[in-house]
Amino acid sequence: MKRWKAVTLAATALLALAAFAVIASGVLPYRLYIVHTGSMSPTITSRSAVLVRTGEYRVGQVITFTVADEVITHRLKSIDSAGRMTTKGDGNGTDDPWTLTKNDIIGGVIASPPDLGYWLMYLKNPLGLLSILVGAFVFWQLWSLGNGVGEARHRARRKRRHTASSLG
Repeated sequence: MKRWKAVTLAATALLALAAFAVIASGVLPYRLYIVHTGSMSPTITSRSAVLVRTGEYRVGQVITFTVADEVITHRLKSIDSAGRMTTKGDGNGTDDPWTLTKNDIIGGVIASPPDLGYWLMYLKNPLGLLSILVGAFVFWQLWSLGNGVGEARHRARRKRRHTASSLG
């Protein structure tokens, strides 16, 4: 039974990794970005990740866009009759100095898990990924060792009970 739990856990982890890979690849209409500044605090904090649905946005929504080859996530404040858009970071005192067109917009933010960006940056670093893998391996070995000790105790108890009932 414990083997099935381990298989189920491994399968779930692989499915989550596959889903992340599909989202990151851009095959679906979703993209994942990491927020590096506090300009959207407290709504979205630095080191958060934002899941963006491409092509969908409205006034008042937090959007992700490009300005001078830089990806930025701010709130869409207004769209004028010519289609020019103004934005503002929730943590900033004034509107952004640029105006955007629909070609600058990547899409609207649909989720922003706090601190997920930190872990994604950590996993991008080869040493970070290696440390996670080594830690998982050590945990698995310790868990297996503890599991074996528990099974040995259970067998010994059962043997003692069986021996005691045979004598009586």
